Amino acid sequence: MPIIFSDSDISWAEEILLPPGEQFDEERRAVVKCLDTKDILACPGSGKTTALLAKLLILSRKMPLENNRGICVLTHTNVAINEIKNKAGVYSSKLFSYPNHFGTIQSFVDKYLAIPAYINMFNRRPSFINNDIYFDRMERSRKYLGNKTKAFCFRSGLKNYPYSLKFEDFSLDNNGICKNLNLDSNDSTQNLIYDKLLWLKKMILKDGILSYNDAYFLAAKYIIKHPNLKDLFRKRFAYFFIDEMQDSNTTQSTLLNEIFNDNVVAQKIGDLNQSIFDYDADLECGWYVNNDCSLCITGSKRFPSSIASKVENLCVCRQTIAGNGRQDEISPVIIVYNDNTIQQVLNKFGEIIIKNNLHQHEKGIFKAVGWVGKSHDKEKTIPSYWDSYSKEIKVKRTDFSNLKSYLAPQSDCFVSSNGANFYKKRLVEAFLKCLRIAEITDNDMSFTDKKLQRYISEKDSNFYNDFRVRLAKWCLQIHRQEEVFEAIKFFLTNEFRDFFNYQVNNELSNFINSSDSETVNEEDQQSNNIYKYSSGTTEIEIEVSTIHGVKGETHTATCYLETFFYDYDIKRIMNYMKGEYIEPTKKRIIKNLKMAFVGMSRPSHLLCVAVHRDSISGQEQALQINGWDINCELCTSSNE
Repeated sequence: MPIIFSDSDISWAEEILLPPGEQFDEERRAVVKCLDTKDILACPGSGKTTALLAKLLILSRKMPLENNRGICVLTHTNVAINEIKNKAGVYSSKLFSYPNHFGTIQSFVDKYLAIPAYINMFNRRPSFINNDIYFDRMERSRKYLGNKTKAFCFRSGLKNYPYSLKFEDFSLDNNGICKNLNLDSNDSTQNLIYDKLLWLKKMILKDGILSYNDAYFLAAKYIIKHPNLKDLFRKRFAYFFIDEMQDSNTTQSTLLNEIFNDNVVAQKIGDLNQSIFDYDADLECGWYVNNDCSLCITGSKRFPSSIASKVENLCVCRQTIAGNGRQDEISPVIIVYNDNTIQQVLNKFGEIIIKNNLHQHEKGIFKAVGWVGKSHDKEKTIPSYWDSYSKEIKVKRTDFSNLKSYLAPQSDCFVSSNGANFYKKRLVEAFLKCLRIAEITDNDMSFTDKKLQRYISEKDSNFYNDFRVRLAKWCLQIHRQEEVFEAIKFFLTNEFRDFFNYQVNNELSNFINSSDSETVNEEDQQSNNIYKYSSGTTEIEIEVSTIHGVKGETHTATCYLETFFYDYDIKRIMNYMKGEYIEPTKKRIIKNLKMAFVGMSRPSHLLCVAVHRDSISGQEQALQINGWDINCELCTSSNE
């Protein structure tokens, strides 16, 4: 019997999730009530995750579902999963219990496919599915490759060699030569190169170390080998939901489509115009929307109509974006500068923030963002606007090239939010890295945290107790910013070495003794680019970041900084800035529009765009007609 959501179900969810007195509008009610296979297209700030959560909460009231089937909810980050857990509150226990599954795409693939595939091959679990550890092992295994192989990889321009070598570059079934490596199957020398590279991949695989790409490869092979698995997934899950579908690449999308077919209600939720990828410019969005089978949320709760109309002009995939009528209307501003005044742009942005009293907003967030964060010898990138800018690292690292980098203290705020266990994990990761370099294994498998603790406790309980006491002491000392480097060095080269019986070779000696720390403060990784603007007694902080770095965020005010990527990005899309939409066909324009769309859809109140005078010359009147305020104060004669 089909499930139907009643108006009382919707009202119940509204009371839990929305501010007092607020209700879902017709678009969102339609999305919440829909229990058919659909693509849900949502504009920036649409509240799509809240609508999804409302649907999930109501479904939890209907459980157990027919035949005790469950729901599968996938996202791209654990942050999104934690957000759902927090908002679900007391109802999360039912949602997060069997037969339901909540998690990231990677964790789903690992748990149900990649790990079983590995166990099927080697009769044991893999030690790591982690890019950092995989890359480190690849780097250290480079020494096993002969000079001819290294030279070939260099000539072939293998991106990030040797890290880029994926299992799909090889034929594991028949040792055939794959075109991905540009090898000639009739050339005996190149056959030897192929065999050497394949040997390297298989060696690391046998050691239980997988990259994320390798996990997807094993998962796909496992599905092909055991097609009945798809029936098991379909029997377990009645509904499949995936948030931020535009962030799924072709590999992920293909695999998910294989698993969840017509026997499962599948809803993919996202915004095609925000499909930009953080780490690999070659990745492509794997979401192909069925426009005949889709629902739209066109109203943004984030920004007013003045911003909505500008963002709508940048859509590669055309969509209607309605602004929030409750938001104050502030005309978007184009800040025009010249070569002499580019480093005054952030000050001008600060002036405009204060002029509109946005600094008085509680928890006001002000950011300046650009496409390219790397310095360029001749052209303008983010550092051109502010000399102190350094390209931030958004991904928390788990692997470093030396011991000292694992020992960086963190702020009280960071430890409070991430748990004091952070230090213990970091220290254990350092010890594990030491064992990997020394090639010490547990039954030919790399040690993990759990394996290390178990191994030590079973072999020598006294040493284990002493080890735990030392860990606790060192964690406290690191947080107090007390010196621990020398003590841990001594431990690794004496008691720990004697316990595991390893030799301190040159590579391990360099790891232990190097005093060059790679670590930046974890909390500062996302906020170390703070520009402070002062006016009288008022001071505001403007964070400077890349567009990738602010994806998914909401700001009170955002300044989009024009940067160079084969050309200046605002100059390249000037027609769209003027409201003259032409369906884009060139890849570079499409990519440019998506970057601009993501960057300019962050603010709730004020949008500014910083543009060089040469990019805007002759276009001022058309831009004003389209609703832009043109601020040329940085191009007055005194600044020439």
